[in-house]
Amino acid sequence: MKLLFLNDSSLLTQGLASGFSSEDIIRYLPVHLPDWEDRLEHLLKAWKPNFALAEGVSISTVARKLFPLLRRHSIPLVYWAIDDPPDWRRMSRPLARGASLVLTPAEECLPLYHRDKIRALYFHFACNPSFHRPVEPSLEYHSDLLLVANYYTSYPQRAIGLETILTPLRSEPYQLKIYGNEYWVSNTDHYSLPSNVYRGYLPYDQLPCAYSSTKIVLGLHSVITSPTMMSMRTFEALGCRAFFLTHWSPAIENLFKNHIHLVWSRHPDETLELVRFYLKREDLRLKIARQGQEEVYRSHTYQHRVQSVRTSLETL
Repeated sequence: MKLLFLNDSSLLTQGLASGFSSEDIIRYLPVHLPDWEDRLEHLLKAWKPNFALAEGVSISTVARKLFPLLRRHSIPLVYWAIDDPPDWRRMSRPLARGASLVLTPAEECLPLYHRDKIRALYFHFACNPSFHRPVEPSLEYHSDLLLVANYYTSYPQRAIGLETILTPLRSEPYQLKIYGNEYWVSNTDHYSLPSNVYRGYLPYDQLPCAYSSTKIVLGLHSVITSPTMMSMRTFEALGCRAFFLTHWSPAIENLFKNHIHLVWSRHPDETLELVRFYLKREDLRLKIARQGQEEVYRSHTYQHRVQSVRTSLETL
């Protein structure tokens, strides 16, 4: 197949692209570039991909120009609705109407798409074993606790996760490092961190190194009611053989086993108990981290994901 990705985000370049075979040809033409229309017009004429693919918000500002252009050249659009379910009505549904196929990590959204006669398949995040793997640790990222996540509370359920996982640890005497957007230190919610905890934005190519250099990786989710949707960091951290501590959700429990593949907390006090216990038990951290990696490599790689929808992609 010839695939045209309309963004060059790390989710695509280091993630989804790894799920296709060596016989597939992938090209990237980000539609955020100033001259994207002329470049896309030329590429569609000269190369004629089997389909174009876009994820999340990446095409939201150009959809009115993009959709007619793709239709004019008879190129199907595959839309990966990575912000389902909270943004289904506001963003996913309108963009899905211009797509030939929608992929969603939220299984409960499938009936909503089908009700609108939109073709949709379940398609979750995953890991790429050639990238999401243990690497040599670095003193720069060495810590007791590490969180790689952006700060925002626009999704109420994310605020619940924040209060369950991070808030109880802010005043504890652990070496905590947080990487993400600058709203960790300039938010309007008056959420504050101790000095030297926030370390700036982490380049994605440093993610495996950061995860390989800490004792406990913390996880936050924007959705805690979905039976399937969770942060992509879950699969990425487990792929890097990190010991992963996150807050409970039905999706986490449906896909993984507590104290076997990862560890979850339901309450701030439980978070403190778990951190105190596992920081003293390196043997258990290493065992659970290894089992978590084995689980995602066995069932949750992008090769698994692409294989599950490949027939649908080939017949677009």
